[in-house]
Amino acid sequence: MSKTEMTIMTKRYFILFFTLMLLASCVKMPKRIDNELPVSPLGAIPYDFDWRTIKTIDLTLNVTSAGESYNAGVHILKIYNSPLLNTGSLIATGAAKPGVPYMVKISISTPTEYLYIHETKPNGLTSVTPLQVNSSLINKTLTKSSQEHIDNNTPFAANATSAFAYSDITIPTQFDVIVNSNSSLNIVGYNTGQTSAYGNLYKSYLIPSGFTRTANIGFGNYLQHAVLYVQGSLNINSKAELNKMSIVVLSGGSVTVKGISTGVIEADFPVIYIQNGAALASSDIVNISNATMVNKGTTTTSKKIDINNSSYFYNEGSLQITGNNNELHITNFGAMFNSGPVNVPKISVTTNGTFNNSPGTVVTTSDWYQSNGSFLNNHGEIAATTKFSNSGGGTVNNFCLITANVTDFQQMTANLEPGSLWNSQSFAVNNSTINMAGGSMFLTGRITNIYGFNVTSSSASYSLFKSTGSVPAFTWSATSFSGNIEFVYTGLTAANRSSYESSLSNGAIIGNEQTKNIPGTTCNGSLGQIEADDDPGTGPTFASYFPSQSGWATYAFEDQWPLKGDYDLNDLVVRFRLTTIHNSSNQVIELLFDYSVLAVGAVKSISAAFQLDNILASAVGSVTGQIAGGSTPFGISSNGTETGASKAIIPVFNNAKNVVPFSGYLNTIKGEYTPTPYNQVKVVFSSPVNQSLISISSFNFFISVDSRGLEIHLPGYSATEKFNSSSAGGNLHPSDMFKYSDGMMWGLMFPSDFSYSAEGNSIVQTYTHFAAWAVSGGAEYSDWYSDKAGYRNNELLY
Repeated sequence: MSKTEMTIMTKRYFILFFTLMLLASCVKMPKRIDNELPVSPLGAIPYDFDWRTIKTIDLTLNVTSAGESYNAGVHILKIYNSPLLNTGSLIATGAAKPGVPYMVKISISTPTEYLYIHETKPNGLTSVTPLQVNSSLINKTLTKSSQEHIDNNTPFAANATSAFAYSDITIPTQFDVIVNSNSSLNIVGYNTGQTSAYGNLYKSYLIPSGFTRTANIGFGNYLQHAVLYVQGSLNINSKAELNKMSIVVLSGGSVTVKGISTGVIEADFPVIYIQNGAALASSDIVNISNATMVNKGTTTTSKKIDINNSSYFYNEGSLQITGNNNELHITNFGAMFNSGPVNVPKISVTTNGTFNNSPGTVVTTSDWYQSNGSFLNNHGEIAATTKFSNSGGGTVNNFCLITANVTDFQQMTANLEPGSLWNSQSFAVNNSTINMAGGSMFLTGRITNIYGFNVTSSSASYSLFKSTGSVPAFTWSATSFSGNIEFVYTGLTAANRSSYESSLSNGAIIGNEQTKNIPGTTCNGSLGQIEADDDPGTGPTFASYFPSQSGWATYAFEDQWPLKGDYDLNDLVVRFRLTTIHNSSNQVIELLFDYSVLAVGAVKSISAAFQLDNILASAVGSVTGQIAGGSTPFGISSNGTETGASKAIIPVFNNAKNVVPFSGYLNTIKGEYTPTPYNQVKVVFSSPVNQSLISISSFNFFISVDSRGLEIHLPGYSATEKFNSSSAGGNLHPSDMFKYSDGMMWGLMFPSDFSYSAEGNSIVQTYTHFAAWAVSGGAEYSDWYSDKAGYRNNELLY
């Protein structure tokens, strides 16, 4: 072959090779430059914007010796994202020794500026260190604090009942009427002179297990009291107006209605009784008047719950209000007896209403409000994430823990019992009194307004009132501290001391550091104990949480990829919490994915899974809690990972309808509501895994739509090896196939509960600062999804 022929042959091979390379690249994103991309309807979205609402920190915490005899001892560390130090802000726990630091990868909301490190040393001394988040790599050495406390895990015993329980009711062994059809039905009791053939006190109706009643029922009984027992399902799109009758939801049963109201209830029997393992859901107001309601199962409503006119509500199960700006209202001699978890937007205890909270029980609300004649008897935890306030009176008896971002007292009386803690970031007070028993604490940041404030104690032992922010002068504020109270104001100086000191009497003292010991309890977190103890007790289980130990985050997806949809971002909405359990070496041994499918605004078949991007499938020992419902689109191998995949892909469910049975749309149409259960997927690793390999940043949650190969991921996350690249279109972003060419996305993750749009309402219109956040590349309004004034159009929300 001549040299010329060889040259021609070489060029032909090169052209063939280049052509093959072009063909091979047709399933990849086109190589376009930034200024060639289209502009989104929002404006120009930065090329590299990743749409993340969180930031990830690699944190290293070093500890110093607690003394020569303790050098080998373990320092227990807890990391919080709020100075309130409650379960809603705990994000990680671990252990360290001098020379052996605690290293952890954590993810927090983008606006978060500080972390708070709670350290328990081997000698029992504890301290809290604020840590500014100013880098993605933080290495901090915890040094001896001038204000160290003791954590002796002393149990707290309140001088009250351990729980507010309602006695179990007697269930008939035989029922007078079996309701197993959708024929016309009116619930009526016995007429005068009639009795039950089975000895039942009240005429009893049963919807049996396996049957779903969808036809409306007449609840306006005019004879003697009657009871409807639901062992199957009652699902009606009308209001249950209960007159001279009760509904009992038996274990395994469910009732879904469009509101509840009560008329005349003469029998000594609860108007609503929900057994453990049963569920009640309402899409409209639940109004209980002059009656008793008992929840031992799950009660969920998207509207207000009103307990009034001498009604009693015993909650021993789970209570949740999902609707925005709706409330649990206790008024007019109504009373709540709570010993189960409560999560509602607002709690109002008004005219002569009473709220009783049991030990060990957590009540979470954005706003707590009280008015004249109202009472709160708290033996557990009340967490008011936005505000705890009152007007015109009200009394709080705190036996354990109350936390609030803002506390605002207006003619309030608060009685703080021994071992209790009230912890607030800011405090305003007018014409109010706090009575502090010895061993109680009130901690706040700044005091914004103060007038007519009296703090008293008649105890022989000291209590602690502490402010770490600014405090107005007491000179003209008609304020007094009387009795054995230590007022610690960290901003106190020789120059301003006279502005406060004259308001103290009868043993009250003031200083800028604490000198009086407050015994540690499980309620006060040992934040006031400053004397060491020989027996600091056992440490906590080590874990990392996202977004926190008791908080919830949210995934929200569109399902039209690779095409644009309506951007209501409700085709799949999932509330979730991710927990990793660690051994004593801070290695991950288990992963827990707790979740609830809140909404499905899609007619397509949607399945969900997550890939642990840094973990091989062979590293997984077992998976439990998956809802397969068949073998498609995800096949599941013996260890719980997806079949045929090298990385650890964990199927969560094969069809959203297997998790929550529904027709049409699920919880996206206003006025329609279906309760959704909570589930848990548990992953156990065959051997401990380095903690840095598992975090929310490598937790790749995705959905598949109609087929396994069509995956939709959040921006910044990669497709799995099972992804069908031929489904990718030409209008995708050159840097990320899960962004449109103009930069828009198909999914977002929020480090909190997210109030999603009603069907067809674009997130752009629903959230007024969404566009500014996107076109600024996340620099502006990083909290755009928050419930703040002017941030969202509530009329467009579900």
